[in-house]
Amino acid sequence: MKYFLRLLSYSVHYRQRFVLGLVFALLTAVLNGISLTALIPLFDSLGSDKNNRFHLDLTLPEKTILVQEVLLGDDSLDGLERIKRLIISAKLQINAYTDDMEPKEVVWAVCIAVFPLYLLKLGTYLLSVYCIATAGYKAVRDIRQELFQKVQKLPLTYFYKEKTGLIMSRVINDAEIVAAVISSNLRDAVINFFYVLTHLVILIYLNSDLLILACLTVPVVILPVTLFTRKISSSTARFQEKIADLNGHIQEFISGIKVIRTFRQEKQDLKKFDNINQKVYRRTFKGQFYLQMAPSLVELTSSIVVLGYFALGAKFIYSGKFTQGEFMAFLLTLLFLMRPLTQLSQMVGKITQANSAGKRIFEIIDRDPEVIEHGDEMVLEKINEGIKFENIHFSYPGTNQEVLKGINLDIKLGETYAFVGTSGSGKSTLMDLIPRFFDPTSGLIKIDGIDIKQYSLKSLRKKIGIVTQEIFLFHGTIAENIAYGTGAASRKEVVRAARLANAHDFITKMENGYDTMIGVRGLDLSGGQRQRLVIARALLRNAEIMILDEATSALDAESERLVSRALERLFQNRTTFIIAHRLSTVRRIKNIVVIEEGEIKEQGDHDSLLQQNGIYKKLYDSQFADAEIQV
Repeated sequence: MKYFLRLLSYSVHYRQRFVLGLVFALLTAVLNGISLTALIPLFDSLGSDKNNRFHLDLTLPEKTILVQEVLLGDDSLDGLERIKRLIISAKLQINAYTDDMEPKEVVWAVCIAVFPLYLLKLGTYLLSVYCIATAGYKAVRDIRQELFQKVQKLPLTYFYKEKTGLIMSRVINDAEIVAAVISSNLRDAVINFFYVLTHLVILIYLNSDLLILACLTVPVVILPVTLFTRKISSSTARFQEKIADLNGHIQEFISGIKVIRTFRQEKQDLKKFDNINQKVYRRTFKGQFYLQMAPSLVELTSSIVVLGYFALGAKFIYSGKFTQGEFMAFLLTLLFLMRPLTQLSQMVGKITQANSAGKRIFEIIDRDPEVIEHGDEMVLEKINEGIKFENIHFSYPGTNQEVLKGINLDIKLGETYAFVGTSGSGKSTLMDLIPRFFDPTSGLIKIDGIDIKQYSLKSLRKKIGIVTQEIFLFHGTIAENIAYGTGAASRKEVVRAARLANAHDFITKMENGYDTMIGVRGLDLSGGQRQRLVIARALLRNAEIMILDEATSALDAESERLVSRALERLFQNRTTFIIAHRLSTVRRIKNIVVIEEGEIKEQGDHDSLLQQNGIYKKLYDSQFADAEIQV
């Protein structure tokens, strides 16, 4: 229950609205109780004995004294006794009013009196629905917002390990379960609770001898719910896990559709989907079966209890403890309570579902963020000196294997550095430390002699432009994609960046030019075109530090030549890091760093590294040999 209570705490932010909803819900229950008891004179009037409508063994002077005590006040009466006598006095006055009326006249009088009560009850009910439900939906909105904000701050390793569909399931499916329970279901539960509370008071008043019996029957009614609570919780947790697997598989299928078709794995993928879908079906059935079984048993036990009350009521009528009208009011009230009790029993299962969903939601919300900021960080206004790596060691969270081992580099301002090496040597990981996608396990990265942890993330990342080998374009126009993250860039600036990235020509040949809509991830563009758009985006950002991770890998020879020239012009006043596997792209760079197994093995320009006859020479010879074979 702790997760459900934590979910409810979000509604506390809207406590005034919620409390107002509680007040209206109570009024709704009270008005419903009044409307039911108002039928007592109606049923009494339909009986053959007028004197059996409502009687007290009091003489006329005693009745007068009783009314005067209630209306004028008697200091000797306590609050409960005063309320009781007030009700009796109201009964006496109602019976006095109906004594001389014909049954037909009583029916019309009751209808006229009850109709406004129902209208008023409808108004209070709608107001309670509005206040409680909107408070709940606002709380769910806040939960979704906090969940999405936390997802933005999670370490990158989390996204590497978890399926995208699973994360989507937390934000959409689990939040939807919570939304239903703490809004509409909670609204119904509150109203039903007040129905039960007020109508039990009515039953107790009509015959206090049944109070003990009512208390004894409550455990009998609730017992089926307690028996199924654990099954509902377990079934719900497994159902959400299977839904997450289903979402993950669909997302993976859509992303890898080209590979699937290339390897003709449609049938195998269909079998895999069918297996997951079958498990979802079974879990869905079990969950709904348990949810429906508990209230059905509650309805059965409630019916048995009602029959018992019916028999006792008939006995009390014959003994004179009940009038005919009181018995009918008692029976109607008891029958009315069956629906609220059944719905409250269903609420127990739904709370169990919400508790399971809340647990998965808070597993994400409570995770440690990517980088913790304390609010007193410095703002990086401008880089004046350079970047320094001091004895950097790094291991990915949850692993003991070091990816970087004692990296020491002094990067001078405005110069270009190329990092080469075999795949998995640690080049990209080292670059990920600069914008603080990860923090070093040990060692420091300094900008202008200050640890980058002392700068705010916003100001640090604002100084960095990144073009990765993983091309990602958003659904929108070409101009919007180029201007992404730069604020309100003008069309002139967008066009200039596109020209520098050698993208302007192919853009203008498209149907709507810069206003052409790009499909999901830009898959309707060629690899080279997508790469040039991403480069244009980085150029428009005009960052002081530029990181290019295989930025020209998807360009043909001519495009690569033109883009390389444009990049060289832009590199003049920027500190640039280039990660390259194709050594032809770094031949003109003066500072080449060779990384192997997480360590810096060689440094120098192209010619000096060839003369060292080391790792760089082997990489160069292997690529040159491959080129000769291809020719």
